[in-house]
Amino acid sequence: MPRRATRVEDVANRDVLDDIAFGFYKAAVLKAAVELEIFTRIAEGHRTVPSLTRITSASERGTRILLDALCFIGMLTRDRFEYKLAPTAESFLVKGKPTYFGDAALGNFAWDARGQLSKTVRTGKPISPIATSDAFEPIWAGGAASHLADWQKNLADLNALWDKLAIAPDVKSLRVLDVACGSGIFSFALAKRLPVARITALDRAMILPYAKHLAEALGISSQVAFVVGDVLNLELKSEAFDLVLFGNVTQYLSPEQNIGALRKAFESLAPNGRIVIAAPIADEDHKGPGEVPMIGVETLLFSSDGDIYTFVEYRGMLETAGFSEVTTYKDDWGLISARRIEKPKA
Repeated sequence: MPRRATRVEDVANRDVLDDIAFGFYKAAVLKAAVELEIFTRIAEGHRTVPSLTRITSASERGTRILLDALCFIGMLTRDRFEYKLAPTAESFLVKGKPTYFGDAALGNFAWDARGQLSKTVRTGKPISPIATSDAFEPIWAGGAASHLADWQKNLADLNALWDKLAIAPDVKSLRVLDVACGSGIFSFALAKRLPVARITALDRAMILPYAKHLAEALGISSQVAFVVGDVLNLELKSEAFDLVLFGNVTQYLSPEQNIGALRKAFESLAPNGRIVIAAPIADEDHKGPGEVPMIGVETLLFSSDGDIYTFVEYRGMLETAGFSEVTTYKDDWGLISARRIEKPKA
């Protein structure tokens, strides 16, 4: 869900600063609960302060204060002396569930990186593992896991995107490559709409089990092949696909890395084949849209040379890679399409 920018008030208002600082407290409360496995322990039946104190080896006073704060931020409910999981905590914060998202949302190195943003601003280089590194793989896996709990909601949003892209419903076949597929929800939504679609879901080994799980939940497993791969080391057959998808990855790559990956995608497409990029796209003045400027901070923290690119910059990269008919679709989240058009021979 896109978030709105804080409204600029006509007069000085310290409440704005208090609200920002209070957000840090809420994140700290959630991080402490994840580290102490509070949600997992409550799911196991440890629902009182004394019981949780024993199982976590924490102080009674600290445990009580933390639990009440978790109630305030909506992660727990309380019935006299017993604490219970709110639906969000039950879905995403209990270790062992396939939808567990706690470590990905508030992992130590992500927390440390955000706390040292000023250092990254000074140097222009991340102090933590970058998004394309092996060390970041568990974070991507956690993100894929989170889609397993709310895919029905995401499916409706993605169907609206596919309506915008106007993939013909009467196609006889459609060979799709989903690069850095994550949970696979983007391409799987298309497969659900088009039984003739055959998806090649490509991502790192730790992430693909979540994509397999989602394909089973959607009833499209027979339409999907899973391939271990990496966006920076694509090995693709010539003219093997009709559609190639890049979702939520290009902002972590440099222009040169993007052009290299896009060129390989171009070569893998059949004539008149299409590429679709889903990524945050900056306005030309970089003021927006929506939360895009805040997403830019993530690219600064977790990539060496990535950026929130404008449409003009994406068009340049795509055309350099060989694509034509580059089109953007106005949305809070960016969507760009282009084609491999065979040029007439001289």
